Amino acid sequence: MSQVLNYLITARRCEAEELQRLAHTCQLVLTVGKLIHCLQQERGLSNIYLGSRGERDAQAWQERVAASQAAQCEFDTWLGSTVPDNALSNGARLYTRIAFALHALDGLPKLRADVAALACTPAASYERFKTVVGALLALVFEAADVAVDPQISRLLVALFNLMQGKEFAGRERAAGAAAFVTGKITREQEQTIETQIEMQEQALRRFESFAEGFRNEWSAMQATLPLADLERLRRKLLTAHGRPLDPELADAWYQCCSTRMDGLHQVEIHLAQYVQSQCQDKIRELQKDLDHQGQFFTQADDRDPLASLTAFASGLDGQPLPDGSLSAGVGPHLTQSIVDILRTQSERLQNLTQELATVRESLEERKLIERAKGVLMMKQGLNEEAAYRLLRKHAMNQNRRIAEVAQAILSLTEILPDA
Repeated sequence: MSQVLNYLITARRCEAEELQRLAHTCQLVLTVGKLIHCLQQERGLSNIYLGSRGERDAQAWQERVAASQAAQCEFDTWLGSTVPDNALSNGARLYTRIAFALHALDGLPKLRADVAALACTPAASYERFKTVVGALLALVFEAADVAVDPQISRLLVALFNLMQGKEFAGRERAAGAAAFVTGKITREQEQTIETQIEMQEQALRRFESFAEGFRNEWSAMQATLPLADLERLRRKLLTAHGRPLDPELADAWYQCCSTRMDGLHQVEIHLAQYVQSQCQDKIRELQKDLDHQGQFFTQADDRDPLASLTAFASGLDGQPLPDGSLSAGVGPHLTQSIVDILRTQSERLQNLTQELATVRESLEERKLIERAKGVLMMKQGLNEEAAYRLLRKHAMNQNRRIAEVAQAILSLTEILPDA
């Protein structure tokens, strides 16, 4: 019977260790979030600098480059001190994403050299930055997908969607800045920005649905943002219809979008810190249980070892055995206590599994949509925004959800030969 109890304790220790790894993973997400935010700022100013052919915001662009480099250095330092210890949740998948992210970051020096030399267009810079930020966001997505605790998983899903919404807002900022500073916008650029607006709104709605405890803070932050000014500038941008845009509005556009993104980033930081604190609270709670249970197990009574084992077993689920149970016959009571403990543990793990499955449903849908977009981009030569618009159009025409259309496309791709 003591072997059964030892394995139950080991199971709880494994939970505590996994939560500790999850806490480290949350720190990774916080560090990555800072780097993403700096790169988003750099991307926006790079487009203004390129769109003006180097005549505007050169000093501000250099400052943003320095900030991004400092954030990347912080990211590298954190990885160097943590990753070798195998301290991340579901390390194999996360380490693979880290490798992809580091590979994407390796391309930044060349991109910055091209921007400094005015050797690329705003559109090309936009796409190259999007690739780098996308690799970092995929790392955050993986962190949400591998979390083993339902409550932490929900919060990480909320955090990912917040960061994803902010990324779409950053793409809108960069595309709009390039249009304003050049004084013109094409129909394709209009469609791209319209799609970015729709995608960020969808991501932020998903964030709200998974971050119930942050709705008050979210509403308070929204009230401080210049949303009316943003809508006014959006109308100027998206209703030009071939008419010239006022280049002087580029700075107002960038500042307005940046104020909003800075607010989103503050919520992002608070949410990431809250996730970390929740991990630590759960770890302390588990450790307290283990310490309490261990005291019963180690304080064996030499005259009646079974009595101390019985006391330990009853202490595990917090339900003391009835008075007189030991004198009445300890065997049946001890056996029943162990059965109750095993049943409670099994039911708890089953509930956790069901809750995790519910949380991860939204992540699985995103995987389907991303894969389907990739197929359309490869097969039809579309960019990401155009691929999403095509998915959305088919979903509307068929009165189906986008994820269902994405699944249908992937199913057809699997059975149809390549052209």
